[in-house]
Amino acid sequence: MTYKIKERNLILQHGLAQVRQYKISKIKDLPESEKPREKLLESGPAALSAAELLAVVLGVGTKKEEVFSMSSRLLREYGEKAIVHQKDPKMIARELKIPEIKACQIVACFELGRRFFLKSPGGSITIRSGSSF
Repeated sequence: MTYKIKERNLILQHGLAQVRQYKISKIKDLPESEKPREKLLESGPAALSAAELLAVVLGVGTKKEEVFSMSSRLLREYGEKAIVHQKDPKMIARELKIPEIKACQIVACFELGRRFFLKSPGGSITIRSGSSF
């Protein structure tokens, strides 16, 4: 299965004798209440999907791929559980064809999560305020 980006807003999926087209949602085109950062601020992290949380971490996409499309693709192609444990940004960049800086952001994010989890008593943490970071 391959994915091709055409005209920056359409993905063509070629598979077993079939072609599907998916319209890419651009964050700027979403209503304010559906944008990941705004949704996080309004409703908290539990209201966001893994792809939306990853889009918040990545911040912006690339010239070739919008951030929400990128985060959805990364989780779909690599797998949510697998990407959490990957510690080599160069491998992520190579396998998923993303810039190394994006791969570094992903690895750093999950490493922080691991460290906070390991340092907390009983393996759970409480974040009292996002503004204290």
